[in-house]
Amino acid sequence: MLALFESTVIRSLLSSKVRRILFWKFFAAIVDCNNSQINKLVLVVHGVGDPEPGETLTRFARSIADEAKPLEDHQEVVWLAEKSPDSDYIQTFAAHHRRVQFKDELLQMVEVFWGDQSRVRKGFIGAVLGMFQILFGLRYVAYVAADQIGNPCGWLKQLGLISSRILHGPVLAVTFFLAILTVAVLGTELMWHGSYKGVLWTQIVLGGCCCVGLLTSAIGWQLTSSRVIERFWFWVSVTCLFVAGVMLAKSLLIDARYPEMAFTESIRPGLIWYCRILVVLLGLLWFVEILVLLATAYSWLLSVLQPKTYTPALHVGFLLPALAVGIWGQTLPMIWLSTKKGINSFAELPEFSSVFDEAIPLLGVQLLMMISIAITAAIVVIRYFIWRSKISMANYSSRNPGPRLIIHNSLQYVLAASTAVGVILVLTLGFIQLGGSNYQDYFFGRLLAESNKYAVIVLVPLGGTMALLLPHLRPAFDIILDIVNHFYFRPTNIQDALDDDDEFDINETTFESGRLFFSRRDAIQSRLKRILTHFRDELTHRPGLVIVSHSQGTMVAIEALNDKELGWLRNTFSSITLVTMGTPLNHVYQHYFNHVYPRLNQPFWSQLRKQTDRWINIYRIDDYVGREIDFPKEFEVAVDERGSLQQVAMYSNHPVGPRGHQSYWSDREVIGILQHELFDCKDANASHFTNKAA
Repeated sequence: MLALFESTVIRSLLSSKVRRILFWKFFAAIVDCNNSQINKLVLVVHGVGDPEPGETLTRFARSIADEAKPLEDHQEVVWLAEKSPDSDYIQTFAAHHRRVQFKDELLQMVEVFWGDQSRVRKGFIGAVLGMFQILFGLRYVAYVAADQIGNPCGWLKQLGLISSRILHGPVLAVTFFLAILTVAVLGTELMWHGSYKGVLWTQIVLGGCCCVGLLTSAIGWQLTSSRVIERFWFWVSVTCLFVAGVMLAKSLLIDARYPEMAFTESIRPGLIWYCRILVVLLGLLWFVEILVLLATAYSWLLSVLQPKTYTPALHVGFLLPALAVGIWGQTLPMIWLSTKKGINSFAELPEFSSVFDEAIPLLGVQLLMMISIAITAAIVVIRYFIWRSKISMANYSSRNPGPRLIIHNSLQYVLAASTAVGVILVLTLGFIQLGGSNYQDYFFGRLLAESNKYAVIVLVPLGGTMALLLPHLRPAFDIILDIVNHFYFRPTNIQDALDDDDEFDINETTFESGRLFFSRRDAIQSRLKRILTHFRDELTHRPGLVIVSHSQGTMVAIEALNDKELGWLRNTFSSITLVTMGTPLNHVYQHYFNHVYPRLNQPFWSQLRKQTDRWINIYRIDDYVGREIDFPKEFEVAVDERGSLQQVAMYSNHPVGPRGHQSYWSDREVIGILQHELFDCKDANASHFTNKAA
């Protein structure tokens, strides 16, 4: 009986609290055992495109795993905290992870997802918004490109900012208000014929337009997180107040003192008079913009003549503001031409049409410049595809990598020449009109007016064609937007330093230039760092670390490994291997921004060389973004505890067949290289490394 009683009590205890404690201890032991079995922590950093969270990890895991074995472990998510790139708002991001068995090794694979920080949305509206993001963001790239030593370089970068602020501030704000006023003119004419000429009705409608503009500005200010867009809404408010001031001045001065002139043709009747005022204001702003662009060209010339400046970057610093001015200078008149045609189909407003006929005398010349640029770009693309049709692994040579698609030199020359022609024409026309003459009194002016007729015929259908092609330009938009967001910055302040009391400090995690904080770049890199920190705290042993990255994601990985804040990686992981696929490091960043990204043998990259045991670069021979990396021929050496020199890194380039820039993650040739280099070569160590790039 006593034995039965004792066994009953023991079973009762074990069925409750003791059983739960033993179960959790057993579970913890299993987890610790599983952690100790992990041979490699593999971080997957996606690149250009529009992947969903976890999509790249699933694709790569299925490609790298044994074909005979299914993926048994389900994909899980770890939620980690992060700061918003443009505010102090704390949010979370998802780190998808799973375990994959490859031969006799267990891999813990984790995705570093950053597509939500830099993405062109799907569909036509997404493509339009992506194009606007790029146009508004080119100023950041131009600023960093011109951020070099010397006063002319300082003038160049500041003038580029001024040009952008005029263009994306008052120019677009006045255009926006003019669009509101145009809708009001059409609406009032459709309701009551000729009502737009009435003095009282004009004041009521104009006051309503000002209220709509101010309300829209207030709402837009609250919804946006971009400083450039905020500046645009500020200028919309200023434009509304300016129009309200003009309305009061006209009522109190002109109409009160000269009532007989209120409806004369010389000052335009009613609302059309205010349309003319805004168009004249737009003309003055464009004239100032051209003068700024002329000063930018002068600063660029002086900068190029300066010693110790990197010329390709200076070209970027000048041509990008010129390109933005050219695109808006072509787009806005085309929109107004389409608007004028549309309004004429609803109502007869000859005064309204004549306003815009006078406002766009250079449209034909702009069309010719655009055609020249388009023809040059088409020739470059055709040359690339001809080269691509002939290239193969058998006849490929890294010394002849094919035509450069990203800002080809010939395209730079044509863009610079078109800019010069446009600036000269605008200045000539401006001085003619300031002298009190009509530009059509001269042969030169009549030629411009005649070219406008052909421009009107061509540009409107061309605008419709471009609208249809926008969604198909998404791959190009994705690449350009990644570069724009890479250089997106905002000023730092004392509050930033006070808020950064965690492990990662913004002063060390970004390539800072004075007061600039590359917030979006830092936010993306911070995700990779926080994932590494999470697994550093979870693992109880020292597995190997492998970072596999593609396209712009390679820059995230490279810069993170070059960060001194991650110096603890050496003590956490037994080895560190970096894999880059289609990286723009050499072909884009080191080519155009060598003053920011120097050669890999420079002291700037010393932390990267110390951290990385192996660097495997895979690229397709026709990749227009990522090509061969110019690795240093000499080994990086370090002094060990005994005072002897030791080789610590191996660099290797691996070209594969021509299949473009995307879909590296499921390319069987690429996967074969990774399987061999990462998991089959187990005897590779620092003393046996050979430099395949030499």
